[in-house]
Amino acid sequence: MCKESNLLQKLMTLCSHHGYIYQSADLMKSGVKGCYDYGPMGSALRRNILNEWWTSVVLSQESMFGVESSQLQTTHDTNSANNLAVEFTRSPLHDPTNQDTRLQETPNDELRTSAKMEEKVDCVLRNALHQGTFSHYYNTLRLNNGRLPFGLAQLGRCFRRIHQSEDTNRPDENKFIFDLPEFTQMTAQFYCSPKTADRCMIDWQRDRLQWWRKFSGAPSSFQMSETKQSDTLRTTDIQFHFPWGVDTIERISNRGGGDLEQLQHETGEDLQGRDGRKMVLPHVIEMVGGLERGMMALLLDAFQEKEKRDDLKRILRLHVKLAPVKAAVLPIRGTKELTELCEYLARELRKKSISCHRVGEVSPVISQHLTRFDEMGVPFVILLNENTLKTGVVRLRYRDTSVMQQLHITEVKECIERHLEAE
Repeated sequence: MCKESNLLQKLMTLCSHHGYIYQSADLMKSGVKGCYDYGPMGSALRRNILNEWWTSVVLSQESMFGVESSQLQTTHDTNSANNLAVEFTRSPLHDPTNQDTRLQETPNDELRTSAKMEEKVDCVLRNALHQGTFSHYYNTLRLNNGRLPFGLAQLGRCFRRIHQSEDTNRPDENKFIFDLPEFTQMTAQFYCSPKTADRCMIDWQRDRLQWWRKFSGAPSSFQMSETKQSDTLRTTDIQFHFPWGVDTIERISNRGGGDLEQLQHETGEDLQGRDGRKMVLPHVIEMVGGLERGMMALLLDAFQEKEKRDDLKRILRLHVKLAPVKAAVLPIRGTKELTELCEYLARELRKKSISCHRVGEVSPVISQHLTRFDEMGVPFVILLNENTLKTGVVRLRYRDTSVMQQLHITEVKECIERHLEAE
């Protein structure tokens, strides 16, 4: 267990050092304990994971639609025990540039925002996207001409209360970004006829597990486990082996038709969809994943250590599609002309949406740069020297194999693009 904890501490140190993740109170001393900020590398990694998730769940699927819901919900629609209560007031003549707004914590540990205005509204910050996604069902059913099946997907920030007992017994630093008071949820709901629900559940289980394994260097570290089964709810978890043990990063559930039955009763609307010639109230297959949990699993999966000449070398083998920076351009013993050529190559790569880091300083010792880029998780390093000005030949180094390939500078873009498309 000590070894596992040491691994997590090493990852946290690397993430802080290279601009991935650090505690929000570290620099300005104004952050909230237990919260984390994401630097240039971390925010890019988050964005890449979200883009890949959206492509897999929405863009590559038939009849899947993206939606967005407000972070604020009325109190009667939510579980107040798990949400952060918010009280704010607003004026019909609201001026956003001239207001007296104060944020303070009340004795009962509820978050309240107060302003000197007229109309009072009681709301809570959502702790899940579940209800917000369901609220789009009826309009989307009409948009889809009343046909089943179809689905809704949503990405968004959610909030949970950290109880004092949690802070005492399970300090947040022991689990890094796994359980945070502010987190991003990735949710999809698929509405299908009751007779096809079991088949849809199996298909989504397979697709979601394959998606996580696609980005893993050790696919077997992502496993699927059925945790609950009843007449109304079947649940399967996608899990990863964290330093403290196996834990869940995504949950797939067959929720049956109970949610829509309740919604139909509350709204008085007919929520049945057309399945062939029949009108049926659909069952719901729901996928709920945590971005921070998944991000942490992928970072742990990518983190490796290798012994090299009595030294320990650290490598972040992030999947090439998730890597925040795809390539680094490095001049060796360069002149002004070589520096300009590096700038040109970097611009050409960025035009193809290949994120690129150009090293400005010139150094004949490249090993330190390569070690740094390996720790940052950069898949490709492009080395240019004075001979490149004469022949156009550069060296392309692969992070995962340390192999150097010689190729013409005009072939660099196509070579990297082939790697991105093949993955």
